[in-house]
Amino acid sequence: MSAQAGGLITVRLDVVPEHEAEFNDWYTLEHVPQLTALPGFVRTRRYCCDSADIRYLAWYETADETIEAAKDFQYIVAHPTPWSLRMRKLYGANRERMNFRLMCEVGQVPLPDAPWMYIVHTDIPDDIIDEYNEWYDKEHLPRCVGIPGVLRARRYTSAGIAGGPNGGPRYLTAYELAGPDVWESPAAVQARKTPWTAKMRALFSNTRRALYRLVAPTVTHEQARGQPRVSVA
Repeated sequence: MSAQAGGLITVRLDVVPEHEAEFNDWYTLEHVPQLTALPGFVRTRRYCCDSADIRYLAWYETADETIEAAKDFQYIVAHPTPWSLRMRKLYGANRERMNFRLMCEVGQVPLPDAPWMYIVHTDIPDDIIDEYNEWYDKEHLPRCVGIPGVLRARRYTSAGIAGGPNGGPRYLTAYELAGPDVWESPAAVQARKTPWTAKMRALFSNTRRALYRLVAPTVTHEQARGQPRVSVA
């Protein structure tokens, strides 16, 4: 597993096109450095999916799933900067924050960052959770990481949801990819063709799938601590 990254906070946000440049500047110059410098944050990167209902995704890897509730993070939430207050008015309800615990990781850390990431959120009936986890860890993830162009796969389970209009699925799987066509390649389709996969996928509910492209590379905790802050009054 990645060193010190046993948790994950995901935040999806969006703004109208006329405010998009400022939105990205705010994330790059203020918000990502501000959060990633906090105790317990390990690294952050950002993605975009143009076909999603909320396009932008911030991916905060944390030491564990308790960081969201920690006083340092909650202080930032309760005491936003003037620029953050302005952004809150601009993105409004186009926001979802979710907190996860890492369950399983297969593959090597991509260096440099993988340019694409395919994400699956889903729920599964309680009475087959044990089999679901066994299928994912023993068959599905190893087969998927064997697909040419799949660099790493990680599985998470929800540790609490803050925001989101309808509540979020319990499980998240993220596949880091070398290109946008990897997941629908013949090798990928073949890797997903097993009786066990067909059985499990038929039981998925509340499922969301999206292909994200990297728009801002990794910022580590150490880099964020050394980065000067830029804020708008």
